[in-house]
Amino acid sequence: MLSLLPKQLDRNIDLSEARSTGIAMSAPSAPGGAVQAAIARAALATGIDFQYLMAQASLESNFDPAARAATSSAAGLFQFTKGTWLGTLGRHAADHGMAWVQQVVSGGGLADPGLRARIMDLRYDAQASALMAAELANDNRAELTARLGREPDATELYLAHFLGAAGAGEFLSALAADPLRSASSILPAAAAANPLIFYQGGAPRSLGGVMDLMRSKMAGAMERAASSDHAYRSRSGEDPIGPVAHEFRAAARSSPQVVAAPPRHSMAETLRGLYDAGGAGGPAHVRKAYARLAELGL
Repeated sequence: MLSLLPKQLDRNIDLSEARSTGIAMSAPSAPGGAVQAAIARAALATGIDFQYLMAQASLESNFDPAARAATSSAAGLFQFTKGTWLGTLGRHAADHGMAWVQQVVSGGGLADPGLRARIMDLRYDAQASALMAAELANDNRAELTARLGREPDATELYLAHFLGAAGAGEFLSALAADPLRSASSILPAAAAANPLIFYQGGAPRSLGGVMDLMRSKMAGAMERAASSDHAYRSRSGEDPIGPVAHEFRAAARSSPQVVAAPPRHSMAETLRGLYDAGGAGGPAHVRKAYARLAELGL
């Protein structure tokens, strides 16, 4: 089903960190049109902030749908591990036209090696990865809200994708209790898989140090994503955000407010206008996607 050939790429880190460890990493790059379209479509379908999803994809894979982590099973645009991918598909695949996937995952069909490989390879499909990342963000938001007693901010929500909702909850609870405690002592498996986050110069970072690093990374990624967000709205006339987006932005301004939802066009109309202003151009697979969205009433 997929022809993408995965290539090795560790999680995004600052270039200064890369130099100090001898790991060659590319600078943050701009997303290609197909990747941006996939993320925009996922934002529209789920209500998750387009800007947040862009920032997450930048941090996770540098917008590379074929990325693979060197230290874990994480793969694809949003770096899903195998277990998280299967769990998210099992809850949400049918909501996005992939009922057969959900049936296989939920019905024990993963014992078939061919089917399992095909479903795992969907992580390298930018559209499938973006949709499941957005749905997972909604799931994580609900779980963190219940645990924290408030809405998570963008960095806390990203932590839930990075560490899992349970891991993020454990991390944030420990952070509130003792920010000077070693982060690797709380989440040793995560620390082993992500040493550049949990250690600096061989020394373990504190919980507060890890959180400061993650906030810095997210702030930079959100700032870079803002230009894509502005370009999206300028070209399409559509603001691809929902309730979660408004909460993020209200929190960033430190003055919560209610923002009326903008008028909605169908996803097919919006994305056609954004990426195919002439109405006839674009790759065949993109035109096919527009047609499929229209058939589904989207």
